[in-house]
Amino acid sequence: MKRSFSLYMLVIAIYFTAGCAMSQKDLVKQTSAPEVIRIGGGDAALTEVITPVKETFEEENPSLRLVAIQSKPGTELADLDSGALDAVVSTLDLEAFLKRAADNETPMDGEAFREVPVGTNETVVFLNHGVKIKKLTKKQLKAVFAGKITNWRKFGGPNRRIVVVWSPAADGENDAFVKKVMEGEEVVSTFLPVANVEEMRAKVLETPGAIGIGPSVLVSRGVRVPGSLTVASSVVLITKGEPSPKVRKLLDLIKDVAFLR
Repeated sequence: MKRSFSLYMLVIAIYFTAGCAMSQKDLVKQTSAPEVIRIGGGDAALTEVITPVKETFEEENPSLRLVAIQSKPGTELADLDSGALDAVVSTLDLEAFLKRAADNETPMDGEAFREVPVGTNETVVFLNHGVKIKKLTKKQLKAVFAGKITNWRKFGGPNRRIVVVWSPAADGENDAFVKKVMEGEEVVSTFLPVANVEEMRAKVLETPGAIGIGPSVLVSRGVRVPGSLTVASSVVLITKGEPSPKVRKLLDLIKDVAFLR
């Protein structure tokens, strides 16, 4: 009788232990860290394409986490090649990246990468609210950003010094603006530097006489956008080889969001 009871208790103990082990295994599975998708690129393109979909993407894919990384110009393809990045988004195309890599003495095989269009970035001019100017022509913008005109009174505005705010990190957007508006002429060297386009907007808001450029998605209350020339640039996503399944999920969401717009 005692032997039967002992055997019974042993069976219960085995089931209990197995149950605990399964529960612990399930707990580890539930609390395991999500897989990270690292998207690099220019500041403006990340703001335009990745930031708007990040929350929705992570809600729809709880096992994945989307991380935007502001790339150092010239390192993008090398980071893709090494696996440090899963994809790059930019207003620069693959051909421009290959040229940049070659200029940095790190040539890359263009056949190893794939390029997919994912949207359009519209660059607009931001003015401090105290600069009551309704419109700036291309010629006027060129003179302002080149530092040839330094006071707003020249355009019928306030007697205040012009402060050019510039984000070097938005290299793709900057390149398009310099090419289409500045016609290759360099931006004034005394510009007020900021780390990213978000900081650019904040700096324009708080600095009397300030002017800057940024993606239209950052237009918000308190920022004046004069009726000036806008610069539209295509945004592409670049991967090494075909997009991975997790990057494909991101691409599908970006396309859905673009359709809803």
